[in-house]
Formats: sequence, structure tokens, C-alpha cells
Amino acid sequence: MLDVTVLGITQLQGSGFPAVLLRHEDRVLIITIGLPEASAIQFALLGEKPPRPMTHDLICNLLTGLRGKMNSVAIYKLEDQTFFAYLNLEQLDEQGLLDQALRIDARPSDAIAIALRVGCPIQVSEAVMDEAGHDAALLRPLSEEKEEEEEDTDTDIDYGQDEELPE
Repeated sequence: MLDVTVLGITQLQGSGFPAVLLRHEDRVLIITIGLPEASAIQFALLGEKPPRPMTHDLICNLLTGLRGKMNSVAIYKLEDQTFFAYLNLEQLDEQGLLDQALRIDARPSDAIAIALRVGCPIQVSEAVMDEAGHDAALLRPLSEEKEEEEEDTDTDIDYGQDEELPE
């Protein structure tokens, strides 16, 4: 399994759907997700807490109340253009000793939203990254285009050091 970092949420050109970007070294995995999950991930990335618990916050509260600990998220399979993930959990007894280890099926978007809230690792199988990962350099043209757009909208005119300014 490869440890990944969440780069952020983006909107895929043409589809209009949000996607989460996961990076491992020079590879990026792009997973299309729903709008509510994109919002939940973005809230977690920004460290914002809603006035009332969202679903992913509720799950975190349930884990705490049941003496559960989420150790990691694993995105382990890609089948028919659908990613599969599970949560690796431990439930502790009253003395704080391991009572049971659990592996719970989850959508990757939900798993990522919870992982960001509890601060556990997010992992992707090498097979999934090999099949669906992209070269991280593909992200650079997007940021360069954005910089060029900002430069194009710049209204200051550079006349150079030795030129006279028009009156």
C-alpha cells in the first residue's frame, strides 16, 4: 500500500463533477466524487467545523463513543471505473486493550472525509495507482494556465527603465 496525501478538490473539466486528488510521489490519483462528499472533504482540509455535526463528524463521534480508533483508509480496488475502499478500525475494551479489529467497506470519498477528521493515513494499493494514477506533472500545466490568466488580466503596462511614459 502507498501512503497518499490529499492535494485538494477540483472540478473535472467537461463533466462538472468534483474530484479528489491523491498524490504519492510523482503520481496522482483522481477520483470523481459527489458534491456533498467534496464539501465534507473541503471542510476537513480547511479545518472548519460546522455548527452542527455533518454525517462524517457523526461517524467520528460514534467511533469515539464506542472506543473505536480508525487506523487507516485503504483504497484497494478499481473495478468497472468504480473505486473501492475500506476503513481499518480497532475497538478497544474498557481497559484500553484491543477488543477487535474491523475492516469496513466504504466509498473512498466517505473514507477520505473521515480520515481527514481523525488524522489517520490514507493508502492506495500499488495496483490501483498503476492502473489509474497519472503523472503529477499533468497538474503543473493547470497551475501555469492559471498564472498566465492572472498575468493577462494585469492592467499595468511596463514601459521599461529608459522609456518615457506617455502623457
